[in-house]
Amino acid sequence: MEDRLSKVQRIISDLEKVLIEEPFVVDQDLNAVGKVKVIYNENGDTLSFTVKVLPEYPLKRLNAEAITFYNEELIEYGHVMGDGSICIHTSHSFDVKKKLEIDFASLKRWIQRYFVNKEQDDHYEHIIMQPVKFKEEHHSFIFTDIEHTFRAGDFGFFDFTQIHSGIFYDTKINNRIILNFKNKHNKVIAGAKWSSTYTHLPPASIGFGLYIYVEQPPVVQSRFIISNWSDLEDKVPTEFFVFLHGLQRNNQKSNGVPIPLIIGYKISEDEIHWQATMLEFGKFPIGHEKVNQKWEGFFIDQKIDWMMTRNSSYKYFFGRGKFTSKISDAKTLIIGTGAIGSMVATTLVRGGCQNIDLLDFDVKEPENVCRSEYAFSNGITNKVDELKEILTSISPFVEVRAMDSQFFHLHTKIFNSARDLKSLQNALSGYDLILDCSTDNDLMHILGQVSHNQLMTLSITNNAQALVCGAEPNHYTWVMNQFENVLQNDIQDVYNPTGCWSPTFKASYNDISVLVQYALKHINVKLRQGTQLRNFVIETDETNGFHAKLVEF
Repeated sequence: MEDRLSKVQRIISDLEKVLIEEPFVVDQDLNAVGKVKVIYNENGDTLSFTVKVLPEYPLKRLNAEAITFYNEELIEYGHVMGDGSICIHTSHSFDVKKKLEIDFASLKRWIQRYFVNKEQDDHYEHIIMQPVKFKEEHHSFIFTDIEHTFRAGDFGFFDFTQIHSGIFYDTKINNRIILNFKNKHNKVIAGAKWSSTYTHLPPASIGFGLYIYVEQPPVVQSRFIISNWSDLEDKVPTEFFVFLHGLQRNNQKSNGVPIPLIIGYKISEDEIHWQATMLEFGKFPIGHEKVNQKWEGFFIDQKIDWMMTRNSSYKYFFGRGKFTSKISDAKTLIIGTGAIGSMVATTLVRGGCQNIDLLDFDVKEPENVCRSEYAFSNGITNKVDELKEILTSISPFVEVRAMDSQFFHLHTKIFNSARDLKSLQNALSGYDLILDCSTDNDLMHILGQVSHNQLMTLSITNNAQALVCGAEPNHYTWVMNQFENVLQNDIQDVYNPTGCWSPTFKASYNDISVLVQYALKHINVKLRQGTQLRNFVIETDETNGFHAKLVEF
């Protein structure tokens, strides 16, 4: 039987325009390693690559391909890493022969596009850097948009706060968000566009760092971040060395204390990226010398240890998908934050909504957790308070407030004459979208008397066999008719907990969330297309598997 090494070499040697330059051998890590030449034109010109085939091949190693092509002389070309490895994307196959054919075909495409044709990608590729540990731990700095125009050579301070620490593979990581930027006189010049949950923090939780804006990316060979402080010297003004020297001199009691430095540069006409490193008081990588009777500062010959940074601006945070702006930009009120309301709220926030008010008088009990968005670990607490915490933990861009439930109760259940409803009308007029998830029929009737362009009621039948959405004005009568005369809604087969407590409908988290997500998908599409949103029902059928059907009225 042919061994793995011989099989790999035989298949590669049979590939068109591929020559074995050095035979494959098995290294100490059980990788098959050899060298090949690839003919890339009619003249017979070749490029050489060291090829490493991992033991997992043709399967992947975790999320990475188990074959790598290296040539350090090609570093200047696109999609080549610092170690000379070629970044290629290939297809899946369980068959070794087919997989090798696929992978070498991808390598040949790379040669034609980036070596022969010298193509440049339209989208921006971040400069290549490898984050390292500082004192045995990783550190990340997350930034977002600000309203400020930096000029080359600007420097000063920034405030940051730590959010949750975590584990980055096998190492602790300290995650921090940048809150603002200050000039060298410590005066705020720009605040980060996070929500108030993150910007209005107690002073004790805030630390400070340094920044320098250099305009051009701090790179060598166009794509690789500089690795030595001395390479940064000609990119910063002389005043920055004076600033660093003075800061260190005035903080001698802080010797050994770390302080982050972020370096900013343009990646497009309207976007800045920041790279972070960590300094220590008493060990700043600077020196000074006398030149023409004048002291001048410089960076010493020392390795830069780069940390992680991430741009978490709104457009990147929701870049993979969001609701139409008619929802995400709307000021929204969610009435009722039980199973349906809490799912609606978390879905809207994950869809990019930035302004949500919550209304509910109820308290979350442990038995609410199994079919809602709440957590057991928070114990017994007001639903709106816990949900606000959950929503702001999901998105750093959402403003969440709790509406006064007493005011709402007073103006819906007590003072509800036509004349008295003006106060309620005024309170609701500031919302672009109102979603009533309370399943309170009295409230639905009262809200039907209030004029509002986009007020919807969401409720489900027992056992979650159907979801009913009243989306048109004065939908109370239509919704009640669906529950009382049209849909199957067994109000006897309900869940009765121990003790004197109102019975509730039966349905699991999965049952409810399927209907809620289907409904929100429909609402989002309708608003995105600009078509009229009508009353609708989503009915389910489990007689032969699971089926769901949406019907508009």
